[in-house]
Amino acid sequence: MFTERRETLNWLRDRLKTDLRLRDDQVEILHGGLSDVDQQRVVEDFGNAARPLRLLICSDVASEGINLHYQCHRLIHFDMPWSLMVFQQRNGRVDRYGQERTPHIVYLVTESANETIRGDTRILDVLAEKDEQAHRNIGDPSAFMRVYDIEAEEDITRAAIADGEQADRFDARLSPSASEGDDLLALFLGTDGPDERSSEAAEPPPAPTSLFESDLAYCEAALHRLRERDRTLRFESDVTGTVLTLDAPEDLRRRFGYFPQDVFPENGRFALTADRNRMRDAIADSRRKETAWPTVHYLWRLNPVVGWLNDSMLAAFARHEAPVLAGAPRLAADQTVFVLSGLVPNRRSHPLLYEWIAVSYRGTRFEAVVPFDEVIARTGLGRGGIANRSLQADTDALRRLLPDAVARARAWVVERRRAFESRINEKLNDELEALEKLKTRQLRQLELQLERSEQVEAFKRARKERGQRDIDTIFKEYLEWVQETMTTEPQPYIKVVCVMTGESGNPRQEGVRSG
Repeated sequence: MFTERRETLNWLRDRLKTDLRLRDDQVEILHGGLSDVDQQRVVEDFGNAARPLRLLICSDVASEGINLHYQCHRLIHFDMPWSLMVFQQRNGRVDRYGQERTPHIVYLVTESANETIRGDTRILDVLAEKDEQAHRNIGDPSAFMRVYDIEAEEDITRAAIADGEQADRFDARLSPSASEGDDLLALFLGTDGPDERSSEAAEPPPAPTSLFESDLAYCEAALHRLRERDRTLRFESDVTGTVLTLDAPEDLRRRFGYFPQDVFPENGRFALTADRNRMRDAIADSRRKETAWPTVHYLWRLNPVVGWLNDSMLAAFARHEAPVLAGAPRLAADQTVFVLSGLVPNRRSHPLLYEWIAVSYRGTRFEAVVPFDEVIARTGLGRGGIANRSLQADTDALRRLLPDAVARARAWVVERRRAFESRINEKLNDELEALEKLKTRQLRQLELQLERSEQVEAFKRARKERGQRDIDTIFKEYLEWVQETMTTEPQPYIKVVCVMTGESGNPRQEGVRSG
C-alpha cells in the first residue's frame, strides 16, 4: 500500500492492525525517516516467505529501486499521486520481471457530494485511466504529459485542479501524446492500431542441429575432452543425470570477473542443470531466502560456462586447421566430405544467415553440396561411437581438394543469401511503407495539436518547427537502424569445420590446413 504522508502511514498501520486483527510483526511501515539498515530489513522481511510480515505500508521512498514482487502481487494506491511517473514507479515494485502472478493494482477513489471536490477528484481519475491505458498498450505513461519530470507533471495536474479545468478537456489535452505512443507501438508490433493483436502465436524456431542428445551431454563430453589435457579439472554428474557440477578453473574464474559478484558461486563450484523443474525450484528457494542468485545455474547455450567450453573446444585445433574424421559410418571407401559453415552478417556484423553445409567428393570428382542435416541422417553421427582404427589420411590429397570445396561452399551460401534477401526485401518494403504512413500521421497530429493550442502564433510556429525536426530525426534514425540491421554484406565468411573420409585418416593425429 502506498501513501504520501507519514501521519497517514501511522494511522493506517494502527487501524489495519485492529481491523484485520494483525500481530505487530505482520504489518510494517516504510518511509524515508528510517535508517538504511531498517529499510533494508523491512524489504528483506517482506520478500521472505519464512518471515511473518504480510502487509507493507509505504511512502514514495519505496517507489524506486526496490523489489517487492517476490511474495506480493497486490498494490493499493491509498492516495492518488499527481504524477503519472509516480504511478509507474509505484506499480513497478510488483509489476516487474520475475513476477509469477498477475498484478492486482487498486486505486482508492473518494466520492464527494461537493461539486467542486468531485471535479478535482475527476482529474485524478483521468490520471488513473491513463496509467491503465499505458499498461494495456505496453507503453510509458509519462509519454502522455511529455515533460518526463515528476515535479513538472505535478505542476500540470495542480494547475488543472486550481483552474477548475473540466476532466474531459484535461483528458483531451493528454490524448495527442497517447495517440502518438499507440501509433509507434502499432508500427513495432506490426499492427494498424493499439487494439489490434495477432491471435496466432508465432511458431517457435526449429531446434539447432546437434550431435548430442542435450546441452548437458555436450558439456559433459567437452569436459572429458578438456580433462585429457588437464587432469586437475574436476567435474561430475549427479545420479539423476540432470545436474552437472564443475569446480571453476582459473580461466573460467577470470571470465566471470566481468559479471556481478553474486553470479559466481561462493565456493567456486557451479551446479548446472537443464531441468526446468529443478531450475524453477532453485529460483523459488532463492526468493524465499532473499538471495540475489539461485545456487543452481540454468544450463543453456548462452550460459557463460557453455561459452567457455565452446571457446575451449575451438582452441583444441590450431588456427587454420581442421580435424579429419576417418572411417565415418556409411561413407564409401573413396568418398570425402568437407563440412563447412557459412555466415552472412548485416552491416552491424551481426549474423543474419548461418548454416553448416557439406561438400561431397568421390575420389577427386565433385559429387554434391548438401545441408549438414543430410550428412547426419546418412552417417548417423552422434547416435553412437566410431571405432578408431588408426588409419592414415592422405592429407596432401585433401589439401588439393580444399580450395574447390571452399569455392563451392561460398557459391552455395551466396545463392542462399540471394533467396534470403528476396524474402526480406518484401518485408522491408512493407515496413518502409508503414513507416512513411506513420510519419504522415505524426505530422498531421502535430498540426491538430497546435490548432487547439491557445498560444500566440510565434510560439506555435516555433513549436511546429521543433516538432517537425524531432519527428524527422526519430524516423531517420529508425530507417537507418532498419537498413543497417536487415541489409546483408555481399561476401559470406566460410570456415572449414572438419573433413570426413570413408577409409582413411586418424582423428587424433591428422589435420588439414583450412586456408
